[in-house]
Amino acid sequence: MLPVEEIDKFRITILALFFFTCTIYGQKIKSNSKKLETLDWKIMYCGRAEIGKKDPCSLYVKNETAYVIQGYRLDYYNQLVKIKSGKIGPYETSKLKTKTNEYWVFGDSLNNALGIFKTTSGTNNITIDDSNFKESVKLPKSIRDRSTIGTPSGGKILIEQQSYDVLHYDLKLEIFTERQYIKGNNTITAKVLKDLEDFVFDLDSLLTIENVYLKQNNRKIKLPVKTINGKHWCKLPTVSKKDRLIIIDIEYSGNPRIATHAPYKGGFSWNKTLDCQPWIATSCQIDGADVWLPCKDYQWDEADSVNLSFTVPKGLKAVSNGILTNKIENNNETTTYDWKVETPINNYNITLNIAPYAFIPDTYVGVTKDSLDLGYWVLPENLDKATEFYAHSKKYLKFLELHLGPYPFRKEKLGVVEVPFVAMEHQTIIAFGPNYSTKYPEYNSTLFHEISHEWFGNMVTALDWKDFWIQESLTGYMEALYEESLRGEQGYKEKVASFKRRLLNKNPLAPATMVNSRQIYSGDSYNKGAYLLHTLRYLMGKDNLLEVLRLMSYPDKNLELINDGGQCRFTSTDEFFSIVNRVSGQDFSWFKNVYFKNATLPKLSITENKEGVMLKWFTKSNMDFSMPLEIKTEEGVLKIHFIDGLAQLNFGMEEIVEIDPNKWILFEKIE
Repeated sequence: MLPVEEIDKFRITILALFFFTCTIYGQKIKSNSKKLETLDWKIMYCGRAEIGKKDPCSLYVKNETAYVIQGYRLDYYNQLVKIKSGKIGPYETSKLKTKTNEYWVFGDSLNNALGIFKTTSGTNNITIDDSNFKESVKLPKSIRDRSTIGTPSGGKILIEQQSYDVLHYDLKLEIFTERQYIKGNNTITAKVLKDLEDFVFDLDSLLTIENVYLKQNNRKIKLPVKTINGKHWCKLPTVSKKDRLIIIDIEYSGNPRIATHAPYKGGFSWNKTLDCQPWIATSCQIDGADVWLPCKDYQWDEADSVNLSFTVPKGLKAVSNGILTNKIENNNETTTYDWKVETPINNYNITLNIAPYAFIPDTYVGVTKDSLDLGYWVLPENLDKATEFYAHSKKYLKFLELHLGPYPFRKEKLGVVEVPFVAMEHQTIIAFGPNYSTKYPEYNSTLFHEISHEWFGNMVTALDWKDFWIQESLTGYMEALYEESLRGEQGYKEKVASFKRRLLNKNPLAPATMVNSRQIYSGDSYNKGAYLLHTLRYLMGKDNLLEVLRLMSYPDKNLELINDGGQCRFTSTDEFFSIVNRVSGQDFSWFKNVYFKNATLPKLSITENKEGVMLKWFTKSNMDFSMPLEIKTEEGVLKIHFIDGLAQLNFGMEEIVEIDPNKWILFEKIE
């Protein structure tokens, strides 16, 4: 039996829960609220939220049915977003936080849409009753849902896939936009590195393999296909010997995976323009290109060249990587666009974008004096704002070329295409959403970030996902440098501080063993690595760090003159620190071991003794940590050096104003 005082506490808790439940689930719609009426269903398929700042408002939703309903908000990518707090039980009323001029759709568990509404200022109310079911339609398939599990890329290597090197992809694909269906073939040309009995390739389970052929001596030999653990095995008629070329043609079709949170959980995004024409894009960085084309889904094997042929309904444009080599108007009300990539490309950078695009041409003369073709493919309704917005791209290019060397793909183009998600660094055809806003005048950090990826990610690619931080963190740090060029020290510090606010410290940035994309991908790949570049700036100086970034881009000055693919290469964490050591003349192995091979941050102990204050670094497994530390006192800032992780100060705790006042170092204090 509980003591009396515990029983009283229990009663109070029950009463509190009762009133809380009444407040949340039994709340009444305010009498002065505006009742929202259902709108035309066309808006659900072809509308989108306005971009820009909007005032908050209240939305009461009363469910007068015996069924659970779910709320979805339409974003400015023309995609419904599943709202976690939007689930409303039978005969319940819920208050949702929203903003004015937002579109909301409510649906049931069978994916029927029960109504679409637009909020206004003040207090709004919606009532869902049985009449909504009589007038329902099906929800769109492409609903943004963060909780949906994505597929991985890379990871464990099969000896059969390690035994061939992809030289070329030749992809031919027809897209049936209304059915959300694709049909075509990919011909893979590869060099045999080790005698090969089985050809193994990757393709998502949602797509159907119709036929696989070995093309040999002007013949097509049909191969049997067996699927084992998601990989497709084709027994070759005879052993393919080392150094021979092998050509495999894979015919396939189906409804490809829908991107539920593009580009982080990718596939096809099937969206609509404001006038209800198709607006479609692929994204697959973390999932790998096997979600929409047969390939070898490892980052460490890039095709040396790619041919891409896309057939789409007449009136639409298919925009992709490289150079447009042909456009064919077919007799069946379709158009075929042929694109050619003549430089190495990792599989997730291969992309397809479809819409009735308007084209904005431009040119740029860079540091090599070559004329670079710039091109921007935008939705017609955004043509005016996009024309003004993309003019700033030349400033980004000039800054990046100054610090990293020539734009890598000047033989082809720098293109940007408007897509129904935030952005992605697809090689020579960057995907960018319709958010034509600027952080500072003439500066959009997202577009700058994606253009930076043409150097780090596209030209210089992490050999394996375990070194993925290189692509994102070096790119993120370039943002900090650019903001420093715009707003000086304040701009730089504010950007660096934004990296620190989002740290997780759960997994090593660069683990020792090979991992797949889902195992490594996190915010730390972006933010922690970028902040640690800031720390390296403290240790080796800004000029030396800039030299490291330049050498990570072009380790040999002669590479800056090459644009035929020879400038592309793979890299690793070990190469990065080899360059750091060479430029600085120091050994930064301790820094790599503590911050990159280990997730836990170092800890600082501060204790008083008879001499003054003792500082001590603690690291996991007692790893060496030779990090000097700045201490601010009334007399100024001192840099303290440690011996074997210890430093003795000859003054008391009361004289310390601040530790690490310039926020150079990632560490935790031991209280």
